[in-house]
Formats: sequence, structure tokens, C-alpha cells
Amino acid sequence: MTESLSLNWYSENIEEPVRDLVKLLRDNGINTECSCGHKMYVQCQFIPDRQIMDIENLLLLNGYSNYKLSIEIKRIDGHYYGNMIIFLPPYD
Repeated sequence: MTESLSLNWYSENIEEPVRDLVKLLRDNGINTECSCGHKMYVQCQFIPDRQIMDIENLLLLNGYSNYKLSIEIKRIDGHYYGNMIIFLPPYD
């Protein structure tokens, strides 16, 4: 895909307010799944860090095999804050 085709694809498929972020992420090997310029978000995949895997192993070792994790990481004034919600079935 040439650079001009690539830029055309972004212009045609990604809403302007989040277009630059989607392109930045994809150009750097991060798989974006969806985005919305109206709600101002980009959803992407990432590899969980060690503590997330430790929590998942704890759940699995204690009989929790069906769950959904919602993970949020915020960066505010140079500091990172994270939280996780563990949803058990049935899911909303």
C-alpha cells in the first residue's frame, strides 16, 4: 500500500478527531479495533503486564474460569493510575 493510498484509507474510514491517533498506533504495530470521533475514543489491543497476569492466574487457580476484565489506565500529570473490574456471568 503506497503512502497516498494509506492516507486515503484513513481519510475514508476513520473520523477526523481520532484519525491521527489511529494512524500513530497502527504505524507503530498496535492493533486498533474500532474508534469513534464523536465519543473521542480508540479501542486497541495490548499485552497485559505482569500484575494483570498475576490477578488472572489467581482467579483461574481458585476456580474462576468465566469472567470478563475491564481495565482502565489513566495518565494524569505524569502519574499512572489503573483499575480493573472483574465481571462474572451473566454479563451485561
